[in-house]
Amino acid sequence: MMVPERAISAFESHFQSAVQHGQLPAKFRSLELGPGDSVLSGFAARAFGAEKAWLADAGRFAETDIAGCRALLELLASRGREVAPLKSATLPDAMKEYDVVYLTEGTSSLKTIPDQSIDFFWSQVVLEHIYRDEFPALMKELRRIVAPGGIGVHSIDFRDHLGGGLNNLRFGDDVWETPAFRTSGFYTNRIRPREMIGLMKAASFSVDVISEQRWPELPLVRDRMAPQFRPFADEDFMTCEIRVIMRPV
Repeated sequence: MMVPERAISAFESHFQSAVQHGQLPAKFRSLELGPGDSVLSGFAARAFGAEKAWLADAGRFAETDIAGCRALLELLASRGREVAPLKSATLPDAMKEYDVVYLTEGTSSLKTIPDQSIDFFWSQVVLEHIYRDEFPALMKELRRIVAPGGIGVHSIDFRDHLGGGLNNLRFGDDVWETPAFRTSGFYTNRIRPREMIGLMKAASFSVDVISEQRWPELPLVRDRMAPQFRPFADEDFMTCEIRVIMRPV
């Protein structure tokens, strides 16, 4: 996401999904969950019409060099987007100038966002990384801050981050949810697709799956799964990636 083209395409892809499945205000307010190593998508959001852009992550992971911001704004302008001239010399000042807010305390960061303030909220392969026990709290906070008529677009990858299969299901929670695994860099919450959608709905969101990728066959034989996963139906393991639309109800 430090590459301007990548930051623009990630935002635009999710934004276009929102536009195709709903209606955003002309001046909407956006929130990205998990921007990772860059805040550039916040500037992209402003160029696509956001009057304010929030970015929320679990730590201060983003690059601080302003060069990428300059390059992104130049690229957006070359594509006909209305971009105000950059006056700031540092990235923190540029964020203030463009009203891009970077929050770095995870779910608790969202408490600083006023009720019903967000019209468009999105994430790219982030929700699978939220700690399992924190996922309901995240959904609850999202529901609080999303405005009536708001829309969310989330791409979720259910593959493991070890080899692109389901090898993370070999471990029980007594191992997988320890601090060592949670901070390993390959942690995913292992919430199954139907379960995750259920948690979203429990927080008073409607959920529509607009795209799905599936494995042709079960990628991990059942007897190699940890006992807690063996009772699940095959259907809970066959989806490797989805994109969903979330709306408050």
